[in-house]
Amino acid sequence: MIKNVLKGVAVGLALVVVTLLFLYLNRSDPYAIIPGKQLRGEEVTVPIEDWIFVKEVRTVINEVRPSDPYSVNTGYVLREGVLYIPSGFGGESSWARFLIQDPNMRIKVGDKLYPVRATLEEDPEVISDLHEIRRRRNPNQEEPTPEEAARLAKMWFFRLDSR
Repeated sequence: MIKNVLKGVAVGLALVVVTLLFLYLNRSDPYAIIPGKQLRGEEVTVPIEDWIFVKEVRTVINEVRPSDPYSVNTGYVLREGVLYIPSGFGGESSWARFLIQDPNMRIKVGDKLYPVRATLEEDPEVISDLHEIRRRRNPNQEEPTPEEAARLAKMWFFRLDSR
């Protein structure tokens, strides 16, 4: 009796694992912190001069490495109509390293895809402004701990321009 129950449980677990593996291998958009593959959606070919419409969403989805698409959810920062995406771990993020190798990417806002070119921001004034904009977005946030401050100092920002 117990053997039959255990066999049933084993078969059930095997089916769950196979189903999850199938879903993982055939994903497109990322799910939470699990990266996705090539994004689906309507591609917008008109160049974007002002990204203010992005404020309608909380996060954006980045698709990097066009040769083998890799997509992740990220936050964003708007500065004077220009869209920036932060890499919280700087060059330790896989997707940020992929962008350094090939700056061509697509960004998904809502159900629309925008082809863009990413440029690592290196101007200290702009980077300081971007950190300040992020801080103002969360006014009730406490001062960062020394560890958080060190991580913030490593943060990279990529400027996105239509291509």
